[in-house]
Amino acid sequence: MNSFPEPPDLRVRRTQKLLWEALTELMAEKAFDAITVKDICDRAMVHRTTFYKHYTDKYDLLLRGMRSMHEVLQQEMRQQIQATPEETSLHRYELLLTHVLEHERFYRLMLCGNSVSEFHRLLRGYLADFIEAKHTESKKWEHPVPLPLFAQFYAGALISIIAWWLENDCPYTLTQMALYMEEMMHDASDKHKHHTPAPMHSS
Repeated sequence: MNSFPEPPDLRVRRTQKLLWEALTELMAEKAFDAITVKDICDRAMVHRTTFYKHYTDKYDLLLRGMRSMHEVLQQEMRQQIQATPEETSLHRYELLLTHVLEHERFYRLMLCGNSVSEFHRLLRGYLADFIEAKHTESKKWEHPVPLPLFAQFYAGALISIIAWWLENDCPYTLTQMALYMEEMMHDASDKHKHHTPAPMHSS
């Protein structure tokens, strides 16, 4: 038996991991509103007093878990982009879908469930920033729709596409999905396929 105590930060991370995994397991079984702190502690085999040393309530646990996964996504994408700065947007879609599949249970809960919207907001913001950066770096934006508005619209569409893909047990391969996403982005942003709308006049 190891007589040396674990570093405090390691013990904290292990406890938080147990609680987060317990919550996501329970969310796969029943609605978030029906889950209690006692349920989470029983599943994680962690005492309630320990839970409250880390989180104020189950909402705090959920929010911090979602933000943590959002940070993981940002970090993974940033590292890959720095490693291969010449990569195409197709490759970035492949990276995004790879991340989704590696954390499939989480994304099924967050995107295919009906009780969590905070992660939608975080992911939509990240994807919108990615879309804006892609067009800002590559060329001047000449689409009649302002780039920030287009980015928010397409980010929402991407989330819906990914949710559909997971809900239908990934009927297309990761590579196929990345190609389709790239093609839809290209079609939607192609300025030659759009006409500038006539200005609106107030009555």
